[in-house]
Amino acid sequence: MSDPASLLPDRAELMARVSAGAAERERLCVDPHEQLEMVRKSGLTALTLDTSLGGPGGTVVDLMTFVMDLAEADPIVAHILRSHYLQPQMVRRLAPGPVRDRWASAISSGQVFGNATSERDGALGSARYATRLLPSGTGWKLTGAKYYSTGTAFADWVMVVAHLDDRRVARINVPLDRPGVEVRDDWDGIGQHRTGTGTTTFTDVAVTEDDIVQVTDPDQHRVASEVPLMQLYLQALIAGILRNVVTDSRDLLAGRTRTFDHAPAATASEDPVLLAGVGRLASTAYAVESLVLAAAADIDAAYAGERAGAADPARFARASLSAARAKVHADEVALTAAAALFDVGGASAASRARNLDRHWRNIRTLTLHNPASYKAVAIGDLLVNSAPLPANGYF
Repeated sequence: MSDPASLLPDRAELMARVSAGAAERERLCVDPHEQLEMVRKSGLTALTLDTSLGGPGGTVVDLMTFVMDLAEADPIVAHILRSHYLQPQMVRRLAPGPVRDRWASAISSGQVFGNATSERDGALGSARYATRLLPSGTGWKLTGAKYYSTGTAFADWVMVVAHLDDRRVARINVPLDRPGVEVRDDWDGIGQHRTGTGTTTFTDVAVTEDDIVQVTDPDQHRVASEVPLMQLYLQALIAGILRNVVTDSRDLLAGRTRTFDHAPAATASEDPVLLAGVGRLASTAYAVESLVLAAAADIDAAYAGERAGAADPARFARASLSAARAKVHADEVALTAAAALFDVGGASAASRARNLDRHWRNIRTLTLHNPASYKAVAIGDLLVNSAPLPANGYF
């Protein structure tokens, strides 16, 4: 395992710069363009690009460690890059040649990729899309509309998922400045609301063979995929937010100058009830971070087998199970922790200027990506009835 800190000796300085003013930016709905540029210039957007492709070869554990650090600094910036980190894994699977070299060079040079996958209608995870590639000359015309295009408003490229024909689905990288591409920042979520999430429309956008990164048949059995990585990324964001919950609880309690006449201690900072609250928050944050790193190790194990030329479906199933279990537990305890922060801080913690409610809002928004209840059902069905986990983009 490589050490992401070795890629940037002053990484702590980067995180300090990104975190400066993060709470105020969130409160005032300010886009973090400057902070994203800091990360881009650091070279860490290429963290998981293979050494054979000109990158540092970071593992999934490396990536999740970095994402938790970045989410602690600013979870908005960290979320913007979620789809971007899908790219190095997909590029690794391309055949040697100019197409792979093109995308590897784009990643290593700091270019950022967004996403255009979800649509308004249909069953999520069904891999059936209204967005299509229609033959045109020697290439295609891309037409359709996507929603929840997180990160795309900040990106250089957008990865689009569209039907190549009635059966096959293609993933295409399209530059944001290509004619016919329109990005609208029209999503109004209660949390994670400056992540560039919104609607992306494609109107007769020219696509060439070189723009296509992957073609799959959704009806074929999936052996290996990046789905566990993309799902676990959300829990890494939550883990980073929980670090802030702990820090804020500590600072709130240390700075409290009032307590109640009937409290068990003369000062808030010595109150065993409040101290226990901070201790529970710290324990929750530690547990969620440990879950993320353990699941990341399982994903790395699956990738290791694939790199050795023996992709093992059982290892990828284990990676999906690990990511799902992490979500089911983390979602519940993280929301409880974000609310419990106010018990430590008291009435003054509700000050709008402090913006401490952003932690709960951000976590709640992240948990809604897909229902933890469905994950729990799938895990239970696997354990009791040996039913395989769903084979779609949410597992």
